[in-house]
This record gives sequence, structure tokens and C-alpha cells, in this order.
Amino acid sequence: MQKIIIRQATVTDAPAISAVHCSTVARWYALDANGVERPARYNDLTPAQRWLNGGPWMDAETCAYHLRRLIAGGGQALAAELNGRVVAEAELFTADEPEPYSRNLNLSVLYIHRNHQGQNLGSLLMQRAFELADEQNCETFTVACAEAPDFYAKHGLRHAATYTRFQLSAQTAKIDYLVEPLPDAPYDLVRGWGLPIGRYQNAGHDWERTRPHAAPDFPEWRGLRLERYWLAVGDERSALIFEESPRFPGVADTFLFTPSPLTPDTLAAIRDRAARSGFTHLHCFAPADFKHPDAMPLDYVHRLFMKRLRA
Repeated sequence: MQKIIIRQATVTDAPAISAVHCSTVARWYALDANGVERPARYNDLTPAQRWLNGGPWMDAETCAYHLRRLIAGGGQALAAELNGRVVAEAELFTADEPEPYSRNLNLSVLYIHRNHQGQNLGSLLMQRAFELADEQNCETFTVACAEAPDFYAKHGLRHAATYTRFQLSAQTAKIDYLVEPLPDAPYDLVRGWGLPIGRYQNAGHDWERTRPHAAPDFPEWRGLRLERYWLAVGDERSALIFEESPRFPGVADTFLFTPSPLTPDTLAAIRDRAARSGFTHLHCFAPADFKHPDAMPLDYVHRLFMKRLRA
């Protein structure tokens, strides 16, 4: 008889959780000097190269680093044990944002080992996730990147928005604004603010993921820039983060935490700050109806599914 237990994951589960995620990878690759993917063997990849194949879970040590930071930053990890062995994992973050999300629990990860799919593990993890949402008085439950929409629809979630990555050139502008260093602080610093640019998961998750040292100190990534500012345009103060990706050197993946809707002046200030920092372009992940004459949609798109838990 099979015995399934859903429990909080710990850092000691990292090797098993890594094995769960790695089991879903069909092929491994490394980026060559020109940024082109080349087939590779897992054992020949550095930890940084493994990360690029699917995130921190691709290596047991970087998975442990990730879990340690996730738990310290207020995130939650759930492990599904089958007969004493971890064979599935889920990760969640709570955020407080403007409508339509309000107090929100977002499921950022749900992976089941390739050899143990179809055994109700996903549904049991979802059941526990909904219990956590209730315990934390959340008003909505979201899956920001719903790769299995039929599964989430079965659990009462419905398509609520589509998000797209847009590219904008970094461009100087004649506009008055002020910048000063943004401190490294927990999510409470911007709790309640919206995230009109950069909402890949939810505001709590994306804030913690863009703090310094979110990734280990990989030798290959030491030249990549992470720039964090308080940005003041008129009376409006926002938190602006530029993150340079190893995939796109010179391009700033952009995050804007703000108490008010995005304005043209704020966007002009962001582009100006990026240009003065030496970036060539910005990647702005935003709702698909984001409008700007210079914005070019790229091929990264995801659908957000949501369930409203309270009236």
C-alpha cells in the first residue's frame, strides 16, 4: 500500500527535490561563446550552466541555496513523500498587491518526478496549497505561469491575464527625476505596491528573487549587474531594479514596484536611467495589452490563472 505525506520541505530535501526537477529535463545544453545552445552532458556542466537549464533546482547544492533563501524570505516549499521518498514539490509566495490580486498566494512551482506522475500527487499538493491560502487569509490564489491549464481549471482556477515580455531600447530623455540606492530589505519595504513591469510570479516572489545574492556567487556571472534604485518622478516614488541576464548581456530585465499605475514620465525616466547605466535595451514583462510605440513583443508569453477565494 502506498503512503503519501504532504509536508513542509526543508533544506535537507534539496537532493531529492533536485532529482524531481532534473527528471523532467529532456536534454541538457550549454551556451557557447556566442550564446547559442549546444548539447551537453549533465556531468560536464558547471552549476551555473545547470541553472540555465531550468533554474536553481538543477543541482543539489544550488537547490539547497535556493530553498534556504526562499524560506528565509517568507516563501513556502511543500514536499510530497511517497513511501518515505520525496517525489514531488511545490513552492508558494504570499504578496499584498492592488486589485485584482489583493492578498494573494501564488504557486510558482509544482513538479512531479517523471516516474511518479498520475498518482494524485499534484492534486494533494494543490489541496494543501489552498489550505495555506485560507490560513493566511488570502483573497486570491494564482498560478502565474500555468503550463498545465486543464489541471488548474480542474481545481477552480480560470484564465485571468496574459503576460508578455516586451523589449524597449534604453534611451536618454530630457526629464527630471531623482535616484538613490535602494536598500536590501525584506518584501515589507514595498508591501501593498503593484508591479506593472516584471510580474513574473507575484510581487512578493519577484521582490525576493531580485535581492542581492539571490543566486550563488558563480564565477561566470560575476560581471553581471544588479542595479537597485529608489526612483522619484515628481511626487511619485517607486522601487526600480535592473537585472542583467547571462542570456542577454547588456539587457536589463526590469522590475518596477510602485504604489500607483505606470505613467509615461516614469517609463521615460526608467529608459533614461538604463541608458546612463550603459544598458542597451530593457526587457519589460507586462500584461499583453501594454501599449508603447517603441515596445516590441518577444516570444516569452505566459498565461496567469486565478481563483478568487473571498468575495
